[in-house]
Amino acid sequence: MIVNFMRCIKYVSFIFTIFPLIFANTLTFLSPVFGDGLFQEELSASMAGRELSLLIKMSPPVVTTDTLKSGQTPVIQFRLSDTATNETLKHVTYLVEIEKNGKRLLLDTFHSHTGNLGIQMRPSTADHITINGEQDTILLAYTGDMEHPVSATGPIFAEGGLYHFIVTIETLDFDRTFIPTDNQPVYEGWLSVGYTLDKDININGSSYTVDAISYYDELNKFNYDPSDNELKFAMPFDWNLDRLKKVNLYVHEEISIPKPSPLAANGYNGTVNNIDLKPNSLLVDRTNSSKDVVHIMLTKPTVMDLAQKVLDNNNNIQSNQTITDEMKFTLSPSKNTTTSTMNSSSMMNMPTTGGGM
Repeated sequence: MIVNFMRCIKYVSFIFTIFPLIFANTLTFLSPVFGDGLFQEELSASMAGRELSLLIKMSPPVVTTDTLKSGQTPVIQFRLSDTATNETLKHVTYLVEIEKNGKRLLLDTFHSHTGNLGIQMRPSTADHITINGEQDTILLAYTGDMEHPVSATGPIFAEGGLYHFIVTIETLDFDRTFIPTDNQPVYEGWLSVGYTLDKDININGSSYTVDAISYYDELNKFNYDPSDNELKFAMPFDWNLDRLKKVNLYVHEEISIPKPSPLAANGYNGTVNNIDLKPNSLLVDRTNSSKDVVHIMLTKPTVMDLAQKVLDNNNNIQSNQTITDEMKFTLSPSKNTTTSTMNSSSMMNMPTTGGGM
């Protein structure tokens, strides 16, 4: 399944007193900039007349609970650049906070003289996270770059799902010139560790294994409904429209259907929260003769449309209750060819940025 995804990618974020007045006169206050998921986020903001972009990128792009268990140690890249020239800004100090499910996993300060910071994630069973790297005695920040990344070892990236990054820029252009606290730009983004799941299901006395990878968040309630011959599963999701308008997002679920089996077909039907998915949201990779890999791919416009319908349904049925906090999927075989087969053209058109691939 990882090979399938890689093929898709191929084609298809104390010396405060030094010069404070200079910065106070040139920096404008920045509200948090948001992103949501995937293996990279590129977030933008304006500061002192310059358009700045923060890239938060995970390498390699495919990180799952299985690859981490096998010893994978991904590197998270932080790069602040001038949007107009794509020039990397130098001498950047990053205050990096990483959360998952509201729990803080990491909060520390890092500096890159080149502006291109790397932090290598080393998941372990340790009780706390240990940072390894050269520490600047004045900035009290761990220094590194992509060639010599700082490492973070401990209970981080140990589970699948969304990891919330909150990055504050404390210095730029000059090592010892701190941006006033109330003017420090804050970026928020989410990167996704693929959650892998193998489920044995029984159909008419025979056992079949269905493999799944969620590139957005952890799957739960994964089961087979024999009455409709369909798979049902869910994952946590915040349907709040105001939130969704502020973020880049892209939901990608990958379900491997064994062949032959009663679930395999020429086409597939899918729903989200009882709303039928359009055929262009379902793509099938048939390159492996032993299985169909069905990709459920929801772009931001699709998710926004679904969110509006979920909200409308919620208001009509449960006007006094809060909106559901799950994205509920079904996937079933169809007698008609209702899904598209992946080819070089469809792969080239797949998004490379967004949330939760």
